[in-house]
Amino acid sequence: MIKSSKVIFFDMGNTLLHFHFGKTDEEKDIIGINHLTNFLKQYNCQVEFEDVKKYFFDEWQKVMPLRKINHTEYAVEDYLNGFLKKYDVELDRDMCIRALDVFYTEYRNNVWTEENIHHTLENIKQRGYRIGVISNSRLYDEVMINCFKKVGLAKYIDVFTFSYYLKICKPKKQIFEIALDRMKVSPEDAIMVGDNLKSDIEPAQKLGLTGIWFNKNLTLNDTDIKPDNEIFKLKELIELL
Repeated sequence: MIKSSKVIFFDMGNTLLHFHFGKTDEEKDIIGINHLTNFLKQYNCQVEFEDVKKYFFDEWQKVMPLRKINHTEYAVEDYLNGFLKKYDVELDRDMCIRALDVFYTEYRNNVWTEENIHHTLENIKQRGYRIGVISNSRLYDEVMINCFKKVGLAKYIDVFTFSYYLKICKPKKQIFEIALDRMKVSPEDAIMVGDNLKSDIEPAQKLGLTGIWFNKNLTLNDTDIKPDNEIFKLKELIELL
């Protein structure tokens, strides 16, 4: 059993939602670029797939490795509108969100969740816990929340805290502090569940949260990070509460 808590935070990717199922990421990206091209043609019919791929998508992808180094997010609208200048097109924030939501269609349609996850989250809510999400995201919060809606999990989440708008990525402690403040809960009354020891468990524990490692792949822990508990399926969390 773990100490009495009020809030359970979950990581998103590889914890609550699994995005790497179905087609390969490369195949999903190509499909997404095609969707995006068709979306952008409404603003200028001269927009072509190869240009969208080369001058938007490929340029945007170049900064993705920097996210893990700098622990910050890069504004995708800068890359999209930078590309669209050649077509005399500039999208406002709402249209950029729509455009990237269209791009992400194939990922969203192939999101996989653990069996019985609805029952698990429903059980947690029935026990009086509030549920939050703390996650890094290269895309708008709205796009990621639509993924939760797609699989019917959004209704269980009280507060989403993503890195995109904050420009603060895990393992920086500030994103955890913001999530705690949004939930109006002290670290001692909160639990963090995630699959990454370095990004999820260590920073949470340093702030005083209980850290539960979701070790779905039965990975050997060869680090100095010692989670408070370890589970192999999310439904095992119920037994700890």
